Order: sequence, then C-alpha cells, then structure tokens
Amino acid sequence: MTDQLAVSMRASSLGVRDCMGECSLHRFERIQINALHPDFKDLSDSGRRDVVATLRRNGLRASGVDFLVPPAIWEKGGDQALAGFGVAVSIAEAVGRVPVSVCLPEEPEIVETVIATGIGAGVLVAAHASMPLENPNIGWGLPISLLAKEDRPLRTLAESTYGPIALRLSGDIQGRTTLETNDNTLELTELRGLLDAMRWKPSPVIDATPEEATLIAAAWHAAGPWQI
Repeated sequence: MTDQLAVSMRASSLGVRDCMGECSLHRFERIQINALHPDFKDLSDSGRRDVVATLRRNGLRASGVDFLVPPAIWEKGGDQALAGFGVAVSIAEAVGRVPVSVCLPEEPEIVETVIATGIGAGVLVAAHASMPLENPNIGWGLPISLLAKEDRPLRTLAESTYGPIALRLSGDIQGRTTLETNDNTLELTELRGLLDAMRWKPSPVIDATPEEATLIAAAWHAAGPWQI
C-alpha cells in the first residue's frame, strides 16, 4: 500500500537506524533522509556507506535528502549553509543521486550557487515554496501546508509555470480523504484529479512519524489514482 510514498525522517526523534527500522516496520519502502539529523554530524565516507547498507537491510530506498535550514541561514551564514548543503549532496550521491530539498531565499546568486553545486554532483535540487522559482534549472517541492493557505489552492496550482517534483503531505485526515493542516483543508481527491489532468507525477513525501504517516498514506491511496 505504501510503496509509492516516502516518510520523512524529520518528524522522528529516533536515531537513523531505528528510524529506518520503524519505517520498514510500517511497510513503507521509501524514506526521505534528513541531512540535519544529529547522527550525520561529521559523516565520513564509511558513515555514508553505512547509511546505504542500513537502507538495504530494511528494504528501503531513499526518495530524497532534506537540507531544510531556514532561508535566513543562507543569507546570514552563507558559507556555513553551503558547507552543510555539500554534506547533504554527498549523502544524496551515496544513496543513488536522489534530489536534495532546500528552502532558499530569493537571492539569484545563492540560487545559482546551489544549482551549480547540485549539477556538479549530478543531483537535482528542489526548492520548497508555495510557487516554483523563476529559475527553470531548479525543481519545485510543494508543501501542501503552504498550498492549502491559498484562497483557491487548486487554481493556484493549475496556474503554476511548471509542476512540482515532490509533494510534502502533513496534517490530520478528516473523513476519508480530506487533509487538514494548520486550520486549512484540502480535498485529496481533487488534488489528485488536478495532478492527473496536468499529467504531473510528483513524488509524495509524508512529513509525519511512520505511525501517523500510515493514516495519510491510506487517504492518499483512497483519493486515487485517477489514471487508467
């Protein structure tokens, strides 16, 4: 049931190995790695190999790597942020050159540096935002919590210049397929219908503990797929 959905490590307080084991226990096959996890501090080459081995032992694949420091960190401590981003990219390389998700300020120089770093490693970068960045060389990761704040969220999404490569799902399920997040609601059947109509196939990532993620996963599957 959960083969096409990933669970983010960011909602878990467990160590990396225990977190991966918990995801596997709840029958998820994909995990979004959190590069800011304390276990990844001073990560060596052997440490990255251990991450790969732990994924394999638990029957998991990495869907991507999160490096979600606030945009202000990039503006105030650019060198430190870039060094941390480099670590995230190295993890992404090790686990299969998966995308790296970031939150960037609207500073063209910073965006270009991040894109160049990703390209140099053969890794796609996805910027988290309510709308895609103007630069077409960077992917778009769409948190549903931001989309749901829009007055007409589905129309806003439909009018985007291009589609997201990832959707971040979080919140509580109301009824069968309604997602409530930060006092806003979004009907997942309508969302999946729009994605199908636009022929967009973003990777869904659930920002919740594995136990909580099973509820969102069930609602996501109940809402689709629409394609035949």
